Amino acid sequence: MGIVGAMTIHSSDARFYISAGFAGFQWAMIMLIVIAANTISSEFEYGTIKHLIVQGNGRTLVFLAKFLVIGAYDIYLHGLVFGLTLILKPLIYGRRFAFNQNYLYGQSLMTNLVTETLVDLLGSLIIIGMIVMLACVSKTSAVAIATGIVVCFVGQGVSELLLKAAGSLSVILKWNPFNMLFLSNEWSNPSYDHNTLLSLPSLIWGNVIYALVFLVLGYEMFKHKPI
Repeated sequence: MGIVGAMTIHSSDARFYISAGFAGFQWAMIMLIVIAANTISSEFEYGTIKHLIVQGNGRTLVFLAKFLVIGAYDIYLHGLVFGLTLILKPLIYGRRFAFNQNYLYGQSLMTNLVTETLVDLLGSLIIIGMIVMLACVSKTSAVAIATGIVVCFVGQGVSELLLKAAGSLSVILKWNPFNMLFLSNEWSNPSYDHNTLLSLPSLIWGNVIYALVFLVLGYEMFKHKPI
């Protein structure tokens, strides 16, 4: 985050990097993928899941507990990025770009930063659901981590290429899960709706629905995964 801030000192769009947490949310997502994958896959990989299931009165409570832990990490990491942004902004930019000056949507820079944090937190739900599902399928955490990172950084490009080549089918294919990863981008830059073909509310609902679908599928796989 400090490096990104230092590289954008003279940028004409420095306020964007402040509201985006100096790219800290991307790093938080990578850490979250690693945490989520290890929280589930490692238990099966080393056999410690047996003790948890016996002591935890079944797989349902164990799965719920793990999801709550991952969710707590998600909130903590986003809070950490938010806090570091508040510290780094005056250290890097000095008194430039006060938090109370207007930015996007006629709101203050601070309001934009808070909203960006909450929007990214919401957008991370689909990643959590996907990683939990992958972790319940794969035999090792490394597979879930690698797949999750690829999806996180390549998924948007795949969706964009798919929609450009889809023609009339784009009406249906615009609802693909990779397209939902554009939520934070479209909030920061409304012109992204030309790429997603979806409005901001549609992306929000899409993220929530896909996150629930992935979590349900992950739960079903967790229940029947051999130990």
